[in-house]
Amino acid sequence: MTTPPFPPDTILISPRSMAHQLGCWHNDEAKVRSGEHPGWGWVHGATAEQWKGVGEGRPLPAAHGDTSLSATVRCTTCPGEWTPGS
Repeated sequence: MTTPPFPPDTILISPRSMAHQLGCWHNDEAKVRSGEHPGWGWVHGATAEQWKGVGEGRPLPAAHGDTSLSATVRCTTCPGEWTPGS
């Protein structure tokens, strides 16, 4: 199943409540989009403030996909700064 790519300003949220930027080696974006890797959520139109603010005290809830998820930690291998679509 072919699905359109996520917009570059998307934050992916893993089943383990970790926020990832697109292109992170911890996920397969195409499989997340198609549903082959279920249990992921995401936020389109994310801002640098949302990325920087992810934490236990400021969880980022998923707006799409598995909307029961909220990111409470950022991936440590994703860039520290918000770099949409990198």
